Amino acid sequence: MSRARSAVSRRTFLIAAAAATAWPRPGAAQPKATITYWNGLTGADGKVMDEMIDRFTRDTGIKIEQQRLPWPEMYAKLQVSVPAGEGPDLALIHTVEVPHFASDNVLEAIDDAALGGKGFRGEDYLPATWQGGTFQGKRYSLPLDVPQHVLYLNVKVMKDAGLAGADGKPRVPASRDELVTMAKKMSKDDTFGFAIGTANPGRYTWGFHNLLWQNGANIYAPDLKRAAVADPAALEAAEFWASLPNQHKIAPPANASCRDAFIAGRLGMWIAGSWNFTGLREAKVDFTAAPVPRLFKNPVVWSMPHQYSFPRVKTADRARREAAWAHVRWMTDHVADWTLKAGQVSASRKAHGDPRVTSDPVLKTLLAQAPNWQVGQATPKWVAAENVTRPVIESMYTGQKPAKAAMEDLARQINALPD
Repeated sequence: MSRARSAVSRRTFLIAAAAATAWPRPGAAQPKATITYWNGLTGADGKVMDEMIDRFTRDTGIKIEQQRLPWPEMYAKLQVSVPAGEGPDLALIHTVEVPHFASDNVLEAIDDAALGGKGFRGEDYLPATWQGGTFQGKRYSLPLDVPQHVLYLNVKVMKDAGLAGADGKPRVPASRDELVTMAKKMSKDDTFGFAIGTANPGRYTWGFHNLLWQNGANIYAPDLKRAAVADPAALEAAEFWASLPNQHKIAPPANASCRDAFIAGRLGMWIAGSWNFTGLREAKVDFTAAPVPRLFKNPVVWSMPHQYSFPRVKTADRARREAAWAHVRWMTDHVADWTLKAGQVSASRKAHGDPRVTSDPVLKTLLAQAPNWQVGQATPKWVAAENVTRPVIESMYTGQKPAKAAMEDLARQINALPD
């Protein structure tokens, strides 16, 4: 062997030896980070998330310690745990929580370099969901999916009332007047024609917000400096809200479970969250889904995307942060499975062309509503305003207070909220 070839061989040996030192050998892999993850997915979608996390761990070796609490409890815990250095590595929150958590320094801002490095781009998401993760020009979260309203139609109840076509499909109301007329035909004894909300419909702020938004009204004026709930457009929506159980007598009592009534065949038309439809299928209810009807000026659909966020930590742990990013990336790459199993349309466009999604009639309806999605206003006081809204709208729903007096009282309470 020549000296030249001998030198080459020696260099090759040294390089191989160095590589063997730098990278773990098979069977001696470095342990992966374990991350903590908090969410409020306490329903059927929680079981789906469990399955997805198990798959993620099998694929990546990263373990997740998941803590699941009802949303209000989880938010309260985040508020106190993060400043104490006891928060999670990753938290799933709703869009409306972003402004106040960002303002309170609970969430870390996500810079553009980190987003780009992980392959996340705004153009890959539906605009309303992507924008919902920002506050005052900074990004604090990344959207996963879009819980939204949809109109559920109970086939049996509507057929019995003569409100189905020749094809057997229920009629879809095209206006507020038509909806009320149809609902009255179904309302008798313990059966109701129309409801908005799931449990305790009298306190269902999300349904009330949907009516406000359809009439061009909102909780705050556009400048976010004063309450707008006593403005004429808001009063008109409030009067309709109060008329459902009182004047028209088409809606269940304030403390009723609309979901149970719909499953039992005692509710005909139901505007409620998209998260209900998988449970209705499991209960073998004969129903169809239609877009939320335009009851006022605009065909707006209430929505509240789930957002991934990184709570602040006192001591940075690069391995755990990378592992948290890996989970967000993996869920985004497998979002079609989440959409199909959890019943929530993905915020990412990735799953929207999946034939398994486009062939599902309910998911197809939900996707078609995307241009009309609207979310809560980007103010840190939004959640506090929602909390004071609940008892006020219930007082209208139960007939205890007229709409005008109730909304004027609500405006005073919202204006008095501390900054």
